[in-house]
Amino acid sequence: MKYTINKDSVTTDTTFGNLSVSTNEEEGYRPFQLFIASLAGCSGTLLRTILTKKRMDVAHMELEADYVRNPDRANRIEEIHFTALVKTGNTLTEKQAERISQLVLTNCGMIQSVISSIEITFKIQMVDE
Repeated sequence: MKYTINKDSVTTDTTFGNLSVSTNEEEGYRPFQLFIASLAGCSGTLLRTILTKKRMDVAHMELEADYVRNPDRANRIEEIHFTALVKTGNTLTEKQAERISQLVLTNCGMIQSVISSIEITFKIQMVDE
């Protein structure tokens, strides 16, 4: 990938389109937003794949991410807690949900890239249709 360094942002062209990254929200996406979004994108699509393979019809799914940053250490991200809100006609026991959550953590390449330095949790919560 090739990046262009501008005054207040860094840009790149991807096959999907132009991406602008900046610490100024008016100039582009903030780096930590993209970082958490990449983990959410990887884990969320993996969760959908796992549920589909288990023949669960997913009507709607949302992923909430809560994070903790440490201002004393360059504002680094120290914790990320994902909660998947899943609407489906099927049911999951708490044990099944925990097992699937562990599969997501273990098989998401983006999470595996950083799990040794950031505390990451993933839980599934079934919601009514």
